[in-house]
Amino acid sequence: MSHVEDTWKDLITHRQMQIVDINSGYFGVPGETLMENAGREAFLEIKGRFKFNTAVIFCGTGNNGGDGFVIARYLHHDGRDVRVVIVGDMPKTPEAEKNFLKIKDLVEISQFKKTPITADLIIDAILGTGIKGELREPVKSAVELINRSDAPKVSIDVPTGLDFDTGKGDCVRADMVITFHKMKKGLERFNTVVKDIGIPEEAETHVGPGDIIFNLKKRKRDSHKGDHGRVVIVGGSDLFYGAPILSGTGALNSGADLVYLVVPEINFDITRCCRPDFIVRKYDGEFLNKNAVDTVLNLSKDCDSMVIGPGLGVKEETLDAVTAILERTDIPAVVDADAIKAVKPPIKNAVITPHAGEFRSMTGKSPDLETVLDYAKRFNSVIVLKSAVDIIAAQNGQYRYNSTGNPGMTVGGTGDVLAGVTAGFIAQGVGLFESALCSSFITGFCGDELEKRKGYRYTATDVAEEIPFSIRKIQHMAERL
Repeated sequence: MSHVEDTWKDLITHRQMQIVDINSGYFGVPGETLMENAGREAFLEIKGRFKFNTAVIFCGTGNNGGDGFVIARYLHHDGRDVRVVIVGDMPKTPEAEKNFLKIKDLVEISQFKKTPITADLIIDAILGTGIKGELREPVKSAVELINRSDAPKVSIDVPTGLDFDTGKGDCVRADMVITFHKMKKGLERFNTVVKDIGIPEEAETHVGPGDIIFNLKKRKRDSHKGDHGRVVIVGGSDLFYGAPILSGTGALNSGADLVYLVVPEINFDITRCCRPDFIVRKYDGEFLNKNAVDTVLNLSKDCDSMVIGPGLGVKEETLDAVTAILERTDIPAVVDADAIKAVKPPIKNAVITPHAGEFRSMTGKSPDLETVLDYAKRFNSVIVLKSAVDIIAAQNGQYRYNSTGNPGMTVGGTGDVLAGVTAGFIAQGVGLFESALCSSFITGFCGDELEKRKGYRYTATDVAEEIPFSIRKIQHMAERL
């Protein structure tokens, strides 16, 4: 097998690391374990690198401060004279609080004051995740105080004050940085050691709750109708009227504000009556044809994303119309079901969602990771290969797996729901690759939740209606990981 580009770049970003931390808990290694491992590994590195008897550890109120509390415990048990200085209020995360309680009767603890430091070694565990913008008090004063000391300085994960997405910022001038899991941007100019803390491989290779938390957009309280996306669904024919309805329901339940369904006249009445939430438009005929192209394109000018394909059928005139729409539309398109037969590389701004048979029809090859990545590049699109374990591949070489879902999702229509959810997220301002990640995970998660209650005997409509409940459950789950 030839080389496949890593899922993440060699230098991991702040946001990626936050996603990995949450996904780690989902895949079996919780934050409390990671904190213990981080503190222990940092202690061992410090012990092996420096000769010292006294140490002052500056701890913030988040998980980087928690790492510092663990280091303090290990140093105390190793016979060192340790003092902990809290910069800010008391610990704010459950993991940090637990480790604070473990040391509160072991070592000297004080709140930060602008007094000179006397110690053989200073450990910076204030803001390990980096910052955006200028430092605020009391952190700013703590960094200035640390930098005035002549003692050797060790920063945990990232020097406080460094924005590791840009590699810039007024920060602790660390003699050594002990960072975890992967190298971070900006640390190249420091004496940096990278330590493995037991993050499971799946936390990076597979989609998890962290992707949902850090990709789905939060709503502002002063939002207005339409601010969170408009989706147009192009689907339906004389043989299939339900597929675009399922896609539309998926888009609505993903959080899109407005969903338009463009269907042939033969489907118009039943589509309009199925639920009042849809805005339904029609064109003459029993299937998509060249006369519908301008109708779709004119409506899409007011929309943020499109789903094209569910229930269209494979008549030659229909596939020609699909090609014309994809060539002329200016909005991102999720190409699903029958429309996949019309795509020709390269296309622009698209997510293509084939199952294995559709992928073979589209490419002439059986799908594996290398092949899916190759064709994502050729089509200049994101490809979601729907399978027992989904492959989500982008044209730039990024890829992830999704393992949510179960055999109950072989029921007809779940792919239509997935397409609608994907377009719904795109319409809300989420990137194409990230929308594909989130929709794959959430749709499969819905199936897993339904399987607990109904076994494998659930429908695509059940999956579509489960979406908002699953998103809420995933959000709550991520808060606990």
